[in-house]
Amino acid sequence: MKELFTAFGPYNLRARLSVGIILIAPWILELYLLISEMQKITSTLIVLLITYGFCNLLIIYCRMPGTRAMKKCFPDLLPAQKALLPSSNYIDPKSKDRYYTFLSQNIKEFTLSEDDTHMKNSVSTAVTWLIAQTRDPNKFPLIAEENSNFGFSYNLLGLKPLGLAICFIGIVFNAALFFLRHRQFISLNLTNIICGFIINLAFLLIWIFLINKKLVISSGKKYARALLSACDSLNTN
Repeated sequence: MKELFTAFGPYNLRARLSVGIILIAPWILELYLLISEMQKITSTLIVLLITYGFCNLLIIYCRMPGTRAMKKCFPDLLPAQKALLPSSNYIDPKSKDRYYTFLSQNIKEFTLSEDDTHMKNSVSTAVTWLIAQTRDPNKFPLIAEENSNFGFSYNLLGLKPLGLAICFIGIVFNAALFFLRHRQFISLNLTNIICGFIINLAFLLIWIFLINKKLVISSGKKYARALLSACDSLNTN
């Protein structure tokens, strides 16, 4: 069972598979509450396998809305690129000067300028180069961690409309079950129906209040700081 999830790789597991699990979690929990057979070990394994397959599809799909969401949060430049611009004060001046020196020594295309517009191509090239140099998660664990967090946040934001729809449908579904049970058309456990309603409502509130542009921007800035700090460690090596 462990191999099913480790096969995704660290980034897919954190930034994409976790997103898929959060997206369909209300309905999976709903099934467990309303269908007693789902609580058996055999049924649980079947659900896990189905979830695994479905999340494979979501991994491919969430790249599209996730990328669109990221571009809405950063319409011009990504945080790491923007942090290298002369006008940015996200990084302290001394650190920025060290990064400029290191990048100038290692990237021929990197040229300094006092004007943001003239620096855009240089900073884009520099960040692309840094990403290529820091792909090994064992050598750069902090960068890998912040990159996964960043991907997780913007993929969640990209799937927010779908997540809201799933939770809203779940709330209406449980309200309908409550009405039908009150009218004695069905005999489902009232506690399970209420729990299902609360679960969908809780996830709806998470989608509304926690998953937003602020989360993506904050994660993006933390990733930018971690990525740019690699200039110091690469320079030491």
